[in-house]
Amino acid sequence: MNNPTWRLIEDGPGDGRLNMAIDRAILTACDRGQAPATLRLYGWDKPTLSIGYSQNELMDVDREQCERRNIPIVRRFTGGRALLHQHEFTYSLVAPIPHPGIPENLAGAFCAVSKAVILSLEKAGVVNPEMIGKDKRTPGLGRKRSPACFSASNHWEISVEGKKLAGSAQRRLNGAFLQHGSILLDKDSELAHSLFRYSSETEKNRGLKELISNTLTLKEILPVNLSWEKLTHYFVEGFQETFSASWKSEPLSSLEKELVKNYLKESE
Repeated sequence: MNNPTWRLIEDGPGDGRLNMAIDRAILTACDRGQAPATLRLYGWDKPTLSIGYSQNELMDVDREQCERRNIPIVRRFTGGRALLHQHEFTYSLVAPIPHPGIPENLAGAFCAVSKAVILSLEKAGVVNPEMIGKDKRTPGLGRKRSPACFSASNHWEISVEGKKLAGSAQRRLNGAFLQHGSILLDKDSELAHSLFRYSSETEKNRGLKELISNTLTLKEILPVNLSWEKLTHYFVEGFQETFSASWKSEPLSSLEKELVKNYLKESE
């Protein structure tokens, strides 16, 4: 049996709306059987707040504060909570369901991708990155969940020394799934916190405290700052070793480019 084909796309920092439209286009094409499994590595050209697919923006996000700070808001096609993309390395992985090496169920797919992220981080010099299990999950804001993604850790995400380093969210269609992952290079917890709404001053103060205490960045872990190129190299290696396949660097197809245009129009 021949190895499956994976496509690699290295995009670097880009516009938030465009980033989300590209990932959704790849997922749509893959779901139709018209795109291969794809790993896309990218960043954000300016601070951008993304909110989860079904997250209540009015309840969780302070739009006035975002406008004042010139921070655009985009909606992800994956779930999860709000995240300020600023000092960050992002991966998106799209694969058909089923696909060799990736279990068909949600938990199995999350676990398989998290193993690739762990290997990538180890190659970058991170010591003992761990996949978060049920016994290690951090609860967040007591009775009420924080609107911030990095205020708490969920199953299959990656922690170091008990603190969250990499967050992730997944969206599944009938024939394919998309997983987004964010690795913190550095952080500005106070800026991120200022963009969220809380039900009370007590919750707000607790939210900032948890956002600071529950997260860790590559800058805090590693003795030297990794260049974008180096980190990309380690992630390419980690994913290629985890998912044995024929890997090719290829651009978006004409179908995907057309879908991107349509999704950008939708988000205007």
